[in-house]
Amino acid sequence: MIYTPLTFSRNTIAVYAVVLGTAFYERRILNISMTSLGEVIQHTDTDTCFEIPNVLPRDLILRSGTSTNPSKRTEIMARVEVVKRMREIEKEIMKAYNTIGRQSRSLYPLVKARDPNEWGSVSIAEAVKLLAHYRPDHYTTLLAVHKHLMGRPHEFVADFTSHRTAQAFAVRPQSHVNKLNRVTDLLHREDPILMDFVTKARGVIESSRRRALESWHELPTRIDAGVVHYTTDELVIIDVLRQAFRRKRSTQVDPYQTVVSNIIKKFDCYDEVVDDSLLRQVLVDLGEFTPWEDNASRRRELGLDLLPEDKSPTAIARNELVKNSLSSLSSVSQKSSGGSLGPHDFYSHDSLAHIRHDFGDLPVYVVDDMGAEELDDGVSVEKIPSEPGSAWVHVHIADPTSILPPTHALSEQARRLGFTSYFIHRTWPMLPRSLMYEKLSLGTVSKTGQPEPVMTFSFKVDKEGDITDWTVKAGLVRKVISIDYDSVDQILGVAPMPRPRPFESGNTTDIGIARTSLSPSHREDLERLNKISMLMRHRSTSQAYNYVIPRAVLSLSQKPLHGASFDHPKPLQYRGFPQLTYEVLSQQHVEYGSRLMVAEFMKFACRVASRWFSARGVPMLRRSSKAPIALHDLALEELEASRDVDGYVDQYISLRSDVYTPPVEYTLTPGMHWNMGVPEGEGYVRVTSPLRRYGDLVAHWQIKHALLNESSPPLFSPEWLTSYGKELRQIEGHTKRAAQDHQKQWALMYIKRWMENGKSRSDLPDPLNCLVGRITGSLKIDKFNREARWTCYLPSIGLQGTLICDDPVHPNLPIGTEVDVKIDSIRLGIVPMLILQQK
Repeated sequence: MIYTPLTFSRNTIAVYAVVLGTAFYERRILNISMTSLGEVIQHTDTDTCFEIPNVLPRDLILRSGTSTNPSKRTEIMARVEVVKRMREIEKEIMKAYNTIGRQSRSLYPLVKARDPNEWGSVSIAEAVKLLAHYRPDHYTTLLAVHKHLMGRPHEFVADFTSHRTAQAFAVRPQSHVNKLNRVTDLLHREDPILMDFVTKARGVIESSRRRALESWHELPTRIDAGVVHYTTDELVIIDVLRQAFRRKRSTQVDPYQTVVSNIIKKFDCYDEVVDDSLLRQVLVDLGEFTPWEDNASRRRELGLDLLPEDKSPTAIARNELVKNSLSSLSSVSQKSSGGSLGPHDFYSHDSLAHIRHDFGDLPVYVVDDMGAEELDDGVSVEKIPSEPGSAWVHVHIADPTSILPPTHALSEQARRLGFTSYFIHRTWPMLPRSLMYEKLSLGTVSKTGQPEPVMTFSFKVDKEGDITDWTVKAGLVRKVISIDYDSVDQILGVAPMPRPRPFESGNTTDIGIARTSLSPSHREDLERLNKISMLMRHRSTSQAYNYVIPRAVLSLSQKPLHGASFDHPKPLQYRGFPQLTYEVLSQQHVEYGSRLMVAEFMKFACRVASRWFSARGVPMLRRSSKAPIALHDLALEELEASRDVDGYVDQYISLRSDVYTPPVEYTLTPGMHWNMGVPEGEGYVRVTSPLRRYGDLVAHWQIKHALLNESSPPLFSPEWLTSYGKELRQIEGHTKRAAQDHQKQWALMYIKRWMENGKSRSDLPDPLNCLVGRITGSLKIDKFNREARWTCYLPSIGLQGTLICDDPVHPNLPIGTEVDVKIDSIRLGIVPMLILQQK
């Protein structure tokens, strides 16, 4: 039994339903469920708010069938029985709900954070213990408590992305609750304080609009708005507007919605419908957001510190911790790397020093983009004189775990972050920059003339491109050579790939210029490595394919670029906008030339790691993905037949084929990773980026513990790894969704400014005049607005939009159909949207 949303017109409510089965539709697995009214609905797992397994007998569910309109008598009778039992369950839920009654009001003071400005959290199980004394372990009580918390949105907020699995609520800070109550009261009483604020805000908005036009072509700057002075109550109103700009679930009432709508309407400065897109613009006009304010990086689940690093107490404390921990290395004597270490203690010595393999003067080529901040991998090639045509490829990985134990406070912080966060305007490193630049980034230590510790994943390749041997070692390297991708491409004779810039005139090919000169022997090494990687690819029997999907990629030279500072004592004024480069790139730009070569070696290092764990019997999380699923085998055959020599297929063939690609999972067994060409039984363990992925640190700690203690239990048990795998998948989901929305927001900000000013320049082409979209989804009818809707991709600008037609009986447009479109509107809300109309 589940608790899931159901939409009527514009309103979304939650209903109880029983899952009857699943269906495959538009490349997704959908649940087919029946509500207590007997209505059959389709929905995804993520739509579900609450689920309870095995509430009704399995045979009864099977007899009910999955069709929308059952024709068999046995199905009808079974469904009647299901509905009857569901209504009895609903009565029990309501009984438990009423029993709890007003006690739910006592929960917030018990679970709120001690700091009035901090968020708290409470699980359903914890809430039941505090509220329910009548059958506290029964599922009807769990659902009743869930319903109470959903009904108190001013105090409890359902998790936006993982509410079904986490079964937890965020608890609003006491200060947020107080401020919302205060502003609500001002509105109800029509207090003069509110009208005084509105008058003052109008002047700020008008001034902000004039300043935006005056500084249109300027670079970003900020100054104190000395002429603006808000009272304490007015600052509370502004705080409420800021706090309202947050993601929320459609199944839970938004307590800010009415308040925000009433305030914005009183400004009498905006004609648009009040939504989160307009709220963002209001905050920009009030000077509370910068014109370039990034929405995604503000998401609370990412845990990013929005203050500049030189002003952030958290960043300053981290750097001080690094300084103290490094200074203690020479003064603290520790016998081992065991459990005696405190949370601020690095390892005092390298516990693997006695077994490290010294690679001597073997060159290590660290190939990356110019300006890369975290250099964590390099490659060496070693000829085998006794086996002509064969060679060892050594993938050397930076070794932060040579000094950083899992018990260190920095390790715990890295776990909470999960990854380094790369945004257009700023990078948030997983580990402190001071530690990376001082000790960890590959090449840092060897520059001083000292041997540099690495973890090395090696594989032996014969003249046919087959892997005939492999090994994992703790190593030392001494000769690290850093070189950028463009320089390697020139050495290899790889022509630069065009990088289309649709909003710029002239040549759209960014021709790489060699920035590093190498000796003939080094050039020979790189040519040999490239030949080996090509042989390995050609020997691959993988049937995996990739799509050529042009995507908008924006870059910014002025980094870091900070957003609004909410703790500033005075209001700020902003001028200008960052100068962005808008390119349209595809996966082919990533898997090309030296980038492809390095990627191929990194992939195989991860395969070697999995083989090593299996051979040693050491548990470890594998990243796994199953092969695509289609309703008809012919669909997969058609896709495989359409692959080009590099494994790319037309995405529209895939969309028409209705092929479902299962999501990536984490498992302890060495399963298939179809996307990477890894067969069942081998597995894939990420180990190549320990400076920017916490999961890679875990793998390194596990390997080292096994190298030192072959007969001891593993450092991380299977149970711990399984639990961490769920945590990791959740963090990955947050990060991926944020990255997608982030890129789209910045692309749409660029296009919006172009439409408002840029296209007026006669010396520039206007790519928006001749937009051709391709339909990527089936027709959806919005009955309330009487609109037909399709998802529509615009290859020339690398964005997906929503094509809307005012005629709900518009003939359907098949997937892949080309349509001449124009941009109707751009919405820069929590989830950025591009709305299109057919020309």
